[in-house]
Amino acid sequence: MQFSITYKRLAQALLIVGPLASLAVSPTSNYDPINLIKLLIISSIAFYSLGLILSSAKFSINRIGKFFWYSAILFVLAMLSTLLFSGAPITQQIWGTFGRNTGFLTYLSLLIILIGTALVQDTNFYEKLINSFVLTAVPMTVYCIIQYAGLDPIGWSEKHPFGTLGNINFSSAFFGLTSICAVALIFEKKFSNAVRASLAVLVILDLLIVLSTGSIQGFMIFIAGIGLTMYLYIRSNLVLAKFRIPYIFVALLGVAVTVLGLSNKGPLAKLLFAPSIVFRTDYWHAGWAMTKSHPIFGVGLDSYGDWYRSERGLISTVRTGTDRIANTAHNIFLDISSNGGIPLISAYLAINIIAFRSVLKVLKRDTKFKPYFVAILSAWFGYLIFSTISINQVGVGIWGWLLTGALIGYEITTRNNEIPSEIRIKKAKSKKSAALSPMAGVLGFTGLISGFVFSFIPFNADVKYKAATLSGDFLKVMETTKMLGSTAFHTELALDTAGKNNFDSQARDLALQLVDNYPLDFMGWRAISLLKNSSQAERDNALKILRDLDPYNPDIPKS
Repeated sequence: MQFSITYKRLAQALLIVGPLASLAVSPTSNYDPINLIKLLIISSIAFYSLGLILSSAKFSINRIGKFFWYSAILFVLAMLSTLLFSGAPITQQIWGTFGRNTGFLTYLSLLIILIGTALVQDTNFYEKLINSFVLTAVPMTVYCIIQYAGLDPIGWSEKHPFGTLGNINFSSAFFGLTSICAVALIFEKKFSNAVRASLAVLVILDLLIVLSTGSIQGFMIFIAGIGLTMYLYIRSNLVLAKFRIPYIFVALLGVAVTVLGLSNKGPLAKLLFAPSIVFRTDYWHAGWAMTKSHPIFGVGLDSYGDWYRSERGLISTVRTGTDRIANTAHNIFLDISSNGGIPLISAYLAINIIAFRSVLKVLKRDTKFKPYFVAILSAWFGYLIFSTISINQVGVGIWGWLLTGALIGYEITTRNNEIPSEIRIKKAKSKKSAALSPMAGVLGFTGLISGFVFSFIPFNADVKYKAATLSGDFLKVMETTKMLGSTAFHTELALDTAGKNNFDSQARDLALQLVDNYPLDFMGWRAISLLKNSSQAERDNALKILRDLDPYNPDIPKS
């Protein structure tokens, strides 16, 4: 019974982490009001979950196969080796770059959440997880409508309906995923017609919001997920089953036409092609180049931006201007491979292969159309599509890791169509049985505090930076850039302010601080090459380094 109480608490934590991470923002306190608060939530809940898992470690290990644990351990070890041996700045690797925050702490937290989701192994929990995903879309939808109407009380710089995710591409992808789940749940027989109608209205509203953003990500994800949903429905229906082969043929034809359209060819070219797609291929090319040049340890966790200029090649450099840069490959798989090398991407692929094997096992033994399982599977498939074209934004990415864990856990818990009584999560019958064991309570609380403290460091540094900028005291701004958890971007912003206000002495100090802490920072070296109070030797050295950092840039003087 004690184990069931521990896992009940674990399930409760996992049911709130997704909604909180997607919806939380901190515009009044932070310079980055989107990502840092989400990291704070994910890290705190993940480490709390880790404490609960560790409190019954032997029991937990036996709930999932060895290959899964080997893959998870390899993922952590690969990140640690990258952290120690890639040569990238340690703090940047731990907490990630400004505006991304997909460093060691984020990926470790996501892995813990995936493990926890796979361990719960209760079909009722997985149904609640999908319900929470769809319900999260409700306040997101309302807020996007407010933004679209121009009534947002928060003065965001972005004026389009991005919800609480910071970018219209992310809100588009989020609604694409939730709409997949909502459509699948329309087939759930236990729902009333009113609930089904509400789900349909939600899908329509969200797709209209996606249309208003102009971002095709949401539609691509939605169509892919719904395509899989309909195939599974046809497969389960005796009357429609004969159309499986024609359906697959039409689906493959659709995929081919879509790919051609994205490549500016075929009948859908005018609808699907956009210049940003060409830019993404530049980012993908650079990500793969980094993977090949740093196959063992990668370039460093969340350090893609440090190497983009040197790895992008001549065509990407001159295509639209030398200052078009990126700090992510816009492809999660390439981000992971470039950041952590072959070992890290191998571990990540292994975890997804385990999830895919789980899908095949479930489909092989059960041909019935089960809306909740279909929702998990189709949304996961949509997330894989998202992963090939976008960024691991934590407010969206959290759901991808939850869904991956859900597939693995669902397969195990439905293996014999019955959950063994000794591991079933039961409702506590008394206050005494509802209490966690002292060990679970201590480890859970310790984990919660640890996760909060680790993620509060960059959160606090960003808060201090914003407060300093609002004070108008530039010396305070400079001091905050030295805080633990501050990023290269904070120092770059301060350096830019110093340059614009002719604070030559402070600009020199900031530039030297920047290249000392972040040796591959292009802006820092460029500032040294241009500052009047730099010596000739410093300028010459800075120009040499700039040419190494951006070898195809014609704007950098040869000598």
